[in-house]
Amino acid sequence: MKKWREVRLGEVCEKIGSGATPRGGKEAYHTSGISLIRSQNVLDFSFSEDGLVYIDEEQAGKLKNVCVEPSDVLLNITGDSVARACMVEDEFLPARVNQHVAIIRGKKDIILNSYILYFLQMRKPNLLMLSAGGATRKALTKQMIEDVMIPLPSLCTQTKIVKLLDDIQKRLQCNERINKNLEQQAQAIFKSWFVDFEPFDGRMPCDWSFGTLEDFGKEIICGKTPPTKRKEYYGGHIPFVTIPDMHNQVYITETERYLSNEGAAYQPTKTLPKNSICVSCIGTAGLVSMISQDSQTNQQINSIVPKESISPYYVYFLMKSLSETIIRLGGSGSTIVNLNKGQFAKIEATIPSAETMNKFTNNVSPFFDLILSNQRENHKLSKLRDALLPRLMSGEIDVSSVET
Repeated sequence: MKKWREVRLGEVCEKIGSGATPRGGKEAYHTSGISLIRSQNVLDFSFSEDGLVYIDEEQAGKLKNVCVEPSDVLLNITGDSVARACMVEDEFLPARVNQHVAIIRGKKDIILNSYILYFLQMRKPNLLMLSAGGATRKALTKQMIEDVMIPLPSLCTQTKIVKLLDDIQKRLQCNERINKNLEQQAQAIFKSWFVDFEPFDGRMPCDWSFGTLEDFGKEIICGKTPPTKRKEYYGGHIPFVTIPDMHNQVYITETERYLSNEGAAYQPTKTLPKNSICVSCIGTAGLVSMISQDSQTNQQINSIVPKESISPYYVYFLMKSLSETIIRLGGSGSTIVNLNKGQFAKIEATIPSAETMNKFTNNVSPFFDLILSNQRENHKLSKLRDALLPRLMSGEIDVSSVET
């Protein structure tokens, strides 16, 4: 096994720094202009345009010292998303970052930015521990980042390491693009049928009705967290869904935490079957995902277990269309969204006929089946990538024969 010398990250970078939020907060944002990248846009290995906001030239000028260049590494440095890292696609440039995101730019003649990205993602558990040291809010300072020690092989070796990992990452991204397209196609059918009523001459059929969300479900379940002091309740194979697991996921195929059989049995009425629809209702509200296998959630999530006559795919898109309503109802009189199960259940909605929903299911279920298959493949690819990372970064795997 080759042993490469280690250097401080600060020694091999020409820039490590974060930005700021323009004065005026949300009122300063525009619908177009120069991208302002915030922590919610920086996911592990990937950039999300969800919630991307824009600033004008004058605001951007005040942040010219944090101009994002192609292939820059972006690292979240505060809050619950701390230590997530990615690169941003050129289509979102020019861009600036706010104070919660750091730009890391390596010296081109010494280190590849993509090599830095993979290294930081490999070291994420260490960065999380570092960020939590003695502070009430998780944070990584510039000094902490600069002091991270990174192995430094030759540029040629870095290129070969990155090539192996990029091949996996490109397949992951391809599946994500396919899934996004599939969801958009299914959503277009939903809009055509249930918003524009195109198959029904532009009018809602007379055999449809109005009701509330509780009319859709066998039951509506508000999750609960089993006692965390009971270590035997955790570490099994039953997904325990929390809000971070729901970001940009149609189906929840993996979670940060898992329950044991004992943990799930502690609260059996909280178990959700496949195709239940989860909706975040406290804190980061309005996220919607579907369950891919028997799971439980925490108390920040209300879930609908659809009746047999109700299309789960209709409920999925319905809840996505109601995300702003959930935020509004849950945030009345408070800056923090908190929509309880009773309020959630009473949200009004249109109930199509069972025949229409059955036809909708038949039309869109192939899309959802493929989405789930691709997500499961990505789960396997992610595990492969994560297993290779430390072996490649340590020199355990010989990359000399890799063609670039």
